[in-house]
Parts: sequence; structure tokens; C-alpha cells
Amino acid sequence: MLIIISKVFMADLILTDIINVIFSGSVTIKCQFYACHDDPGFNPEDGMLTQLRFTWLGALQYIHVKTGNPHYYRVPRVVLISRQFVLCTANDAAKVPDGYALGNVAFSDYERDEVECGLTLEEIAAGIDCDPAILLVPIADVLLHPEYKHFHVNHSVALLKLVTTIRSKYMLPLCLPFKNYLKDEATQSSYRILHVDFTSDVPRDFAEEEKEVYTVKVFNTELCNKHGYAEALMDLVGERPNSSQVSPTRVLCSTGCGFRSGAPTVIHEHTGHWSIVALSAGTTQCPDPLRSRSRHNPPHHIALYDYVNWITAAIAGKVVSAFAQDDPFGFVMPRTSRIVERGQSKWVGHWWMGGLRCYDRGDAATDLYKFYHELFSVKPTTSFRMTYYLEINAPHTTAIACVKIGMPYAVRGDPKIWDLNSPTVKLRIPLIHFTQAYKFHVEAWGYNVTSVEESDEDD
Repeated sequence: MLIIISKVFMADLILTDIINVIFSGSVTIKCQFYACHDDPGFNPEDGMLTQLRFTWLGALQYIHVKTGNPHYYRVPRVVLISRQFVLCTANDAAKVPDGYALGNVAFSDYERDEVECGLTLEEIAAGIDCDPAILLVPIADVLLHPEYKHFHVNHSVALLKLVTTIRSKYMLPLCLPFKNYLKDEATQSSYRILHVDFTSDVPRDFAEEEKEVYTVKVFNTELCNKHGYAEALMDLVGERPNSSQVSPTRVLCSTGCGFRSGAPTVIHEHTGHWSIVALSAGTTQCPDPLRSRSRHNPPHHIALYDYVNWITAAIAGKVVSAFAQDDPFGFVMPRTSRIVERGQSKWVGHWWMGGLRCYDRGDAATDLYKFYHELFSVKPTTSFRMTYYLEINAPHTTAIACVKIGMPYAVRGDPKIWDLNSPTVKLRIPLIHFTQAYKFHVEAWGYNVTSVEESDEDD
């Protein structure tokens, strides 16, 4: 693996766009941070990951001020949520071990694009891949949530600004939640909740570090009490769980054990986006199986839905009410997105998004559903070039609003799409010269026209 260490210089802050588009019917869609992890075809099983996925997971290194060595046991996790910011717990950002300083953010699976690898089209056609790299980025600034700085709330979040912007177009940040997926058991039952982390407590050799995922069940304060976790939560916060200091929407507990501080809990939205819903606040080790009667405190987490407005305002620099004094950047978020100017289609990682509604998430995407998915696989016997022309037909009551195409490389020659928002769309998918076997995915998303017409009549 190639180790990439970023140069220490201050890059201009590249602002993440906000889409503010007015559709017919006076429906306003605001999709903040739209260029995030969208992988509709990936649904991992519990256990160790065998593919290059979840590259947004990183580790925070504390560096000794004299020796320069990383801390020997404390390695919190961080999550990339924009090209230049990572999210972590406030305790990890503020309570630095004695004799140490905030050092680097390490990404063990930095997925480089063709530009960083220096690959030509001929090399791509020959099947040459970019090996994953290790990326170490110094920290330029720390932004603690005001509730932690001014009110000393123990379980809170912080943002770490990286010294440079991550350039690879395949290194997609994790999506922020624009819907409260953890508000009740009924909402949680519709989604699989996964906890993602490194396999090692203290990652040493990032070149060999692996990731693992586990399905968990998350409980709010009331359910923690119901499931017999009242005494455990009392130990965590110092009072009974029904006290005013324990917010049922901020402090959660879950099944499992041995979670490390900052490790994310995510859900896979039905639109294909991977969204972070909670950060682990750290927990004790798993109990000794030979001591079945030993007391086990459940892992506790920080629910992130209530922090989304502050996170987006802090990164974009858009002032939000009383938090204006905590805004260190002073930038103003653009009100329109570049993807609208480019025909509503753009590459997001390895996926080409055909149609503006491919970026819809949360409540804005409740009417969308996937009705078509096909994997195309071609193994050429010689060098040749092929262009696919597809026509996708949906039932007459369905309008196709989005088509996603997953390719191994986002190379030149973008696909074309015609007749969106109709039962039939046409696609043109150009491919470069290939000499090795390759695969690509095509997915179509639509909405029920009848239900939309009925809602318009009711209005």
C-alpha cells in the first residue's frame, strides 16, 4: 500500500452545496451535503468486511509532544462528513491525554481516483486498479459544540477541520441524517441499524487494519429503563434516567458491548444512502463470560439528528441564531447547486446520478421506490468499445424519476438520459475500450403517479 501524508498547508475551504430547488406543486426540497455515500447495491452481513467499503471511517491520533509517537492505547474513531471536516465526540476532541497533542486523522482505506493514481485510459482498459492507500491528515482547527463549551454537557459532539481538502472523488463522506430514524421502535423496525468499527481496539498498522459491522438494537432513555438498564444509565449520568439531565433524544443505549468512542452507528436508507444516526460515547469492555452475574453497563451513544443543523451551519459558515459567536469561518453557503447547472446529473463516487431526485433523502424521498436493478457483465476476447442503449419501461401508473448507474470508474463519456418523469426512459451508456472483464449496475427509481395526483386534488 502507498502511504500518503498530506502536505501542511492551508487549502481554501470548499463549501458543500445546498440544493434549494422548487418543484411543481410548491414543494421545496433542501438536500444538504448531497455528495455523500450512496451505494444502493451494498448490504453487508454481520462480521468482517471483505470489500473496500466505508472509507469514511478514520481514527484520531494523539501525538506525544516530545517523542512524536502516537498514544499507546487511546485511539478514538472519527467519521468523515464533508471533504474537510470529520465528526467525533466532544470528549475526544477536548480531553487530550497529558503530554500529548491532537495529531493526525488517519484513514486506513483511502480510495484514490484515477487522477491521483496517474492512470491512463489504456491502463484502466487493461484492468489496472489503484491500490488503497493510507491517508494521514493533520488537524487545522477544533470546533466544540456550544452545549459542551458553555454548559458542560458530557455527551456531545465536535468537528475537526482537516488542514487540507480530501481530493479523491471516490472518498465520499458519510451522509447526515435528515430524518429521525431512532425516535421510536416503529421507525427503527423499518431499517437495519449497523455499528461500524475497526477490528482492533488500538489500530497500529493501518495497512493491515480491517473493519467489521454488527447489527444492533438501539433504545432511548425510556426503553432503556423498560429493558432493565435503569441502574446502568444511572451510573453513566449520575442520576435516575427519568431526570431532566438525561434527554431521551440525545443519550441512547444499545445491545452489544465493547464499543469504542466515536465509532458510528449507521442505517442504509431505502434510497441507497448510508446515514450516520449515532456516535458511540465509549463503553467498558465486554463482561467476562465466566462471570455471568457480573454487572454489564450497556453501550451508550449520542444521537445525531438534533445536531444536524449545527453541523451544517458550522461547516458552511451560515449563522444560526445563538450559535453565531461560535462560527469561526464567516462563509456564506451558496443557495443553488452546481448539479442543477449541469443538467441535474453528476457522478457521486462510482455512481452516476441521472435525475435531480436521485439526491432526495429522508422525508423528501418517501414516495420513491426501486423497481428495476440489473447487473451487466461483459468479458471481451479482444480490445473493443461498446455503447449500451437501454429503454426502461415502468407500469403506466409509475413515473421514472431517477436512474443510477454504477461503474468501476467514473471515466469520461457521461451517460445520457431522456424522458424522465415518464413511464419510459431511454439511456445511452458509453464505455471506453476494455480488454478485461467489467461489470456495471443500472437501477431505476420511480413514484406512483396516482398517489401524487390524489394529493394534488386534496390540496
